[in-house]
Amino acid sequence: MIRSKMIRFALTCSMAAASIGLAQDKSLQETLDELLPGMSAEKIPDRRGPQQQWREICAQAGAPGNEARRAEVCPLMVAKVGGDTDKPARIWLLTQLERIGRGECVDALAAALDDKDAHVSDGARRALTNNPAPEANAKLLAKLQSTNDNKLKVGLLNSLGYRADATSVVTLARELANQDQAVAAAAARSLGKIANADAAKALAAARTKAKGDVRFRITDSYLLCADSLLRQGKAKEASAIYAALNRPDEPKAIRLAAAQGLLNAVGKK
Repeated sequence: MIRSKMIRFALTCSMAAASIGLAQDKSLQETLDELLPGMSAEKIPDRRGPQQQWREICAQAGAPGNEARRAEVCPLMVAKVGGDTDKPARIWLLTQLERIGRGECVDALAAALDDKDAHVSDGARRALTNNPAPEANAKLLAKLQSTNDNKLKVGLLNSLGYRADATSVVTLARELANQDQAVAAAAARSLGKIANADAAKALAAARTKAKGDVRFRITDSYLLCADSLLRQGKAKEASAIYAALNRPDEPKAIRLAAAQGLLNAVGKK
């Protein structure tokens, strides 16, 4: 077992050294052009070498202090994530952009959201989810408003919840009334992750009309908003939410959580 691990480690080091050598001897453009066909090789094991070599280059470019290198690597990948590149390579490049991409790749990723291949579209969504540029959030919001694909909507809502950008609240709130329960529940979860005062207001309003599982999801997120307000020192606002949920017509689990919240808000008093 130990010997096997040592062999794998040696192979990894060898591949890393090879990728460094490629980058030193050739331009990054030449290196990518050379590795790209192998990334989409017919046999999956044959893809690993080229894919890992490019991954090492991206890892180095994404390291602290290597911004100039990262700014050179990312546009090269952006130029190759379109439909002219074979699918396995496109997905691999999107994965690297998910890790080191910034504002320079937002437009290309947004375009890839419309790809007919679900795997490519999902890779683009993940890359936008993790992209720190504010424009990435705007692209996700725009796609959420323009698509009628409920499965894609759920993914976009989860992405926006992960980003927890307060500018998303108004758009997310609209989806609480979606007739598709999975979409409405995803919108509730995302608002619960943002958990600011505006998110709480949207959830409170939606609770009056929601039923069944969607109502429970909305209520759960409403509790998360109260918890967030309490952590911010806004005990009065949090207590108002806890009190509204500590009622006989609420599920037992909700009442217990609300009662605990009220106790936390009161503190030593």
